[in-house]
Order: sequence, then C-alpha cells, then structure tokens
Amino acid sequence: MNYVTLFLALRYLRGTAYDNTISWMVRICFLAIMIGSFALTLVHAVMYGYEQEIHKKMQGVHAQIIIRSNEHALNADAITDHIHAYFPDIVAVSPSMTDYGLVRPTDQDTTPTVVMLKGINPALERLTSCIEEKIISSNPHLTCIQGNTVLIGNALAKHCMVGAGDSLELLYFKDHGSRSAHITMDSTPLIVGGIFKTGIDEFDTSVIFCSHQLMRQLCADQEISTIHIKLAPHADEQKVIHDLQQALHLQIYSWKELYPALVSALKLEKYAMFLILLLITLVASLNMISLLFMYITQKRADIALLYTLGATHTMVMSIFMCIGMCIASIACTVGIMLAWIICHILNTYPFIELPDAYYVTHLPAIMDWPLVIVVFCAVMALSFIATATIAYKTRNIRIARVLKFEG
Repeated sequence: MNYVTLFLALRYLRGTAYDNTISWMVRICFLAIMIGSFALTLVHAVMYGYEQEIHKKMQGVHAQIIIRSNEHALNADAITDHIHAYFPDIVAVSPSMTDYGLVRPTDQDTTPTVVMLKGINPALERLTSCIEEKIISSNPHLTCIQGNTVLIGNALAKHCMVGAGDSLELLYFKDHGSRSAHITMDSTPLIVGGIFKTGIDEFDTSVIFCSHQLMRQLCADQEISTIHIKLAPHADEQKVIHDLQQALHLQIYSWKELYPALVSALKLEKYAMFLILLLITLVASLNMISLLFMYITQKRADIALLYTLGATHTMVMSIFMCIGMCIASIACTVGIMLAWIICHILNTYPFIELPDAYYVTHLPAIMDWPLVIVVFCAVMALSFIATATIAYKTRNIRIARVLKFEG
C-alpha cells in the first residue's frame, strides 16, 4: 500500500460526514465490530479468570505434583536429595503420611465421623501448599500442629461443635496388619490447635492435619506414603513429571488428575464460548460488505477515473480495503480497551457475588494478553475477508460505460 492509496482512503472516510446514509453505515459497522470485540474479550477474560481462580483454589490445597506409593514406603530423604540434585525446577518438597480414623467430641456418646489423617511436617508443608493461608482460627500458622494438637476443617469443627483449644476423641486401628474377625479400635485425645476453611467440602468435612509424631504414635510402622512437590513459576509441569517418572519409577501425577472432569469442563467451556462469540463477531464483520458496497456504488465514477489515470486493480482494491480495515482496527481496539476497563472494575470492586456452587465468591476477570492478541487478529482476519470479498468487485466496473453515462 503506497501513500496515494492511504491518502484517498482517508479522504473518502472524512467525506462520509457529508453523506448521511454512508455516515450511519460507518457508525453501525463500527459499533457492531466494537461490541463483538468487547463481548469476545470480556467473556474470555471472565472464563479465564474463573478457570485461574478454580485452579488456584484447588491447587492451593494440593501440591502441584504428587509422588505416591501404594505398596511400599517411600524413602523420603533419598528422594528429596535426588530431586534437589537433579531437578532445579523443583523448589520445595514435603513428605506426608496418610491414615483413616473416626472422631467425635470428647465425653459425648455421638456417632463418630470418618476422617482422613494427613501427617505433615509443618515447616515443609507451608512451602508446597497454601493450607496455612486457609486457617481462620486465632493462630493462623501451621506451628499449631505438634504432638497431639491438630488442624481440622471448618465444617468438621461445626459438626463436632468444637473450636480452637477444645478436644476431640480419635478412634483408630492400631494394628493395620491384623486379620482377626474382630475389629478393635484404640482411642486417643486430640487438641484442636487450629481450624481451616478451604471452601472445598471434601477437605473441610473430613481432613485432619497432624504431625508425623502423632501418626507414628498411632501406628508404629507408619511410613511416608506421599511426597508433595512445588515447581518454580515458569517450569514445564508435564516435562518435570515425565522426567521424575523416568528417574524414580513411581506413581507421579499432577493435582489436575485429581479433578479431571472439572479441569476438562472449564477448558471446554472457555473455548466453546470463544468460538460462539467469534461467530457473532463474524456477523458483525459482514456489515462491512454492505458499507463497502455502498461506497463502491457511490464512487463508481471516481474508480473509473482512477483506472483511466493508470491505477491498477490492486491499487483500487487497496483503497477500499484500507477503509474497511481502518474501521475494523479502531473498533476492535476500542472494544478491547472497554473490556479491559470492565475487568479492572470487576477486580477492584468485586460487586458481583456468586453462590457457593461456583467455588469462588465473586466474578473474576483476568485479561489473558496473548489471547487478546488472538482476538484482535481474529477480528482483523474476518474483516479482511469481508473487505477483500467486496473490494474485488471493483474489477467488474466497465470504465467506458461509467464515464459515458455516470461521469
């Protein structure tokens, strides 16, 4: 595109102010593309923000990568040393134990609740998960876990009607390897050192965090069964998992594999909404065909004159394509900027509340700038196809006939 082509295109655009019909068509095209771009960007920002918040919430209570052994105890010290020596993308490692038991309020003859006991090292656990940030009791630190002092979920605390500092009775199987027909359970007192609230029902109602010391007190042969891993911010999760599997030959998986249906649903919903709104934007871009058709019809004499002066078909097509692309680019940019403003307002003033079923309290909106570029390119591509389709029609103008009867 040369200077003359751009000059004529801008002159034609400025001249629309003197033609009421074309002026209104320009406004309609501008608004249609702007609204389409705005809706496409904003909806994706909301879907992306919701996906990121759900991932953050779910991954916060789980480690990014989990190493598990269902048959044999893990040599946590050897595995940790090997990871620190050969995996620089791994920044933290935390071993844990798992067992099951029953709890009920002390000195109350009530039906006990089944719980999962997670024995952790508080100093290491805070490096691999954000469970410490979920503590809502007076002592918001994992240091409350020591001896027989434990950390329980908010829903479990309400069910047992206990608070921080109160006691619970734990019923557990002391001899896991017994094959006796009779089940015998021992009991031990627990002190509620803290209460956490994750917003995930399975955690808040049935998980108790305790110390390694308590786990070994309950069962002398209790060993490390799980190792939690946290990666550096920009590490390739799948590559690290693959390399760990090759090196350790253990069951290693991402936290996302714990919620495959949820992760897949969020991804499908995001891309489905993007495609649907892209079709709406396509309809908005097709308004450009009507506008340029009116332009070409009105400027038939000018086009014929340009051909007479030596303009090529490509040059004439470029003039009208430049008109369409200028309108589309400005409208798309304005739409994206409006979406960014709305996202900023939603994040600064989270006034749209969501019910508990959505896992988040307020409507999140995060601009994913790489996809914003994709949105801009997609809108421009659709507009280019629309403008090129109608601009090609300038080739069919008969110069002699136009100059004779319309010039």
